[in-house]
Amino acid sequence: MATHTQTIAERVVQKCEMLIDRVEFIDLHFSEEILTDRILRKAMYKEFQEAVEAAADICALMRRSLDSSAQDDYSNVDYLVEREIVSADLGQSLKEANGLRNRLVHEYDGVNDRIAYASIARLTEALREFSGVILTWLHG
Repeated sequence: MATHTQTIAERVVQKCEMLIDRVEFIDLHFSEEILTDRILRKAMYKEFQEAVEAAADICALMRRSLDSSAQDDYSNVDYLVEREIVSADLGQSLKEANGLRNRLVHEYDGVNDRIAYASIARLTEALREFSGVILTWLHG
């Protein structure tokens, strides 16, 4: 929980820790079993959702720390790409992760679990990379 005395950098680190925790949970429990085990699948989807939300919060906090007001999730990613904090490829992956998060949360047109499985496998690596890039930038 953020306090009034916490700096933006401290909040970013806190969100990175949350992101890393969620990605590590996914790594530890990720298997094709999620395609047949509803409880495990829902747990994976929830962990992925929380990881993506942490990444979105990081983008908004980073943008605020650079004296710009936070906008929507996609604009915040674009801003970090324009400032060359994250690469264009990583920015695109973050946008894809946000889109998948929205699909999983709102179940737009239903969810194809095989596609979600493949996407989570690919996008959790991008989320891990993102947390590393942000922590390196903060301490660089």
